[in-house]
Amino acid sequence: KTGKVIDWYAGKQYDDDVANAKAALADIGKYYPGADKYEIAGFVWWQGHKDQGEPYAGRYEQNLVNLIKSLRKDFNAPSAPFVLAVGCGNPGRTSFGLQIAEAQLAMNDAPKHPEFAGNVKCVESRDFWREVADSPKNQGYHYNRNAETYMEVGNALGWAMADLLKKQ
Repeated sequence: KTGKVIDWYAGKQYDDDVANAKAALADIGKYYPGADKYEIAGFVWWQGHKDQGEPYAGRYEQNLVNLIKSLRKDFNAPSAPFVLAVGCGNPGRTSFGLQIAEAQLAMNDAPKHPEFAGNVKCVESRDFWREVADSPKNQGYHYNRNAETYMEVGNALGWAMADLLKKQ
């Protein structure tokens, strides 16, 4: 739309999620008995399904850049590694899903996003998609609730984070 330019805003869900996370961290001992401090060591992101359509898919890359910067700022972790799973639950090989996957992969493009070189890593997760016949439920936006998919994506994200943390 045309009109007055405004600052980027992540939205109410972001506000709520950040507030909930900060509340939990402020009372860390309640959730992890004996803990009295914490460190934000990194961020993990696995999302994209709800952005399959316009105008969201066309702005996904720009929004993802802003999201990474916002999370780091809001949690006072300016150099915290950020890993993200590529795909969006369809599994991201056609149409808007592919557009989102390409926007996610752009975070690995150092010339395009030099501020993320060495501290943001995309993990290809589309090959972990399992069809409905191999899954407990036909629910694409939750990867058909396939436990193998969740395990494989989590494992890949964990190894990517370990790699980034080791390089720090």
